[in-house]
Amino acid sequence: MKKKTISTALLGVILAFSSASLRAGDQESGPDAGHFDDYVLALSWDPGFCENKPQSSECASLTPDSFAARHLTLHGLWPDQNGDSHHDYGYCGVPPEIRSLDTGSQWCRMPPFGLSQDASSRLEEVMPGANSSTCLQMHEWYRHGSCSGLSPDAFFGQAGGLVLAVAKSGLGRFLADHTGQTVSLASLVASFESDYGAGSSKNVSFGCFGRGDGTAILSEVRIGLSKNLLPPEQLGQMLVPQPSGNCPPNFLIDAVSPR
Repeated sequence: MKKKTISTALLGVILAFSSASLRAGDQESGPDAGHFDDYVLALSWDPGFCENKPQSSECASLTPDSFAARHLTLHGLWPDQNGDSHHDYGYCGVPPEIRSLDTGSQWCRMPPFGLSQDASSRLEEVMPGANSSTCLQMHEWYRHGSCSGLSPDAFFGQAGGLVLAVAKSGLGRFLADHTGQTVSLASLVASFESDYGAGSSKNVSFGCFGRGDGTAILSEVRIGLSKNLLPPEQLGQMLVPQPSGNCPPNFLIDAVSPR
């Protein structure tokens, strides 16, 4: 009887230890994919971004003839949870050693994640950081794409398609036509609503930074999208509210200076 009691107690200890180990392993590999409410499509205006951060390696190849000189480019497509203003939901199933490389900005040392050559080539045009020593696509996949529930090709294919859809929209045309000019926030909002209807501007935000001379310069655009993604050309049917940006009533849409 005593021997049986000891064995039962030992079994209980083993089971408790195993359960704790599983919980720890779950935490180490991050949250489960798919547990989010919507997406944020984060787009960069590279002429402004590169004026603010000229040391970024993707800025070395930015010329007046680049796609990025007159079009918004892909920063990321972020699965997002309601109330998570810092976009902390991420690293789904990502082991700690890869997370350490990411948080240490050692993105080019992160292991390949299975993006096909065709998808990689298409991505380079709409995401300049993927065509440089920055390796931005590595960060975006492990930090955000891993939580989408999509394959790498599907995730970046959708994100790239959305960039091209925005480029063809009233907003995209307005930016291309007014590059190098100071514009009003109201006119930029109107260009967005020309495609997606009155009041749709609550689903987009515009981010600016201040130059030393006091000039505000556009650097980023964020668009809220539903969790259930549709083909990129149906962007208007996916819109969800997005927090307001920080751009003032008037700001510069920066241009690339000739080298």
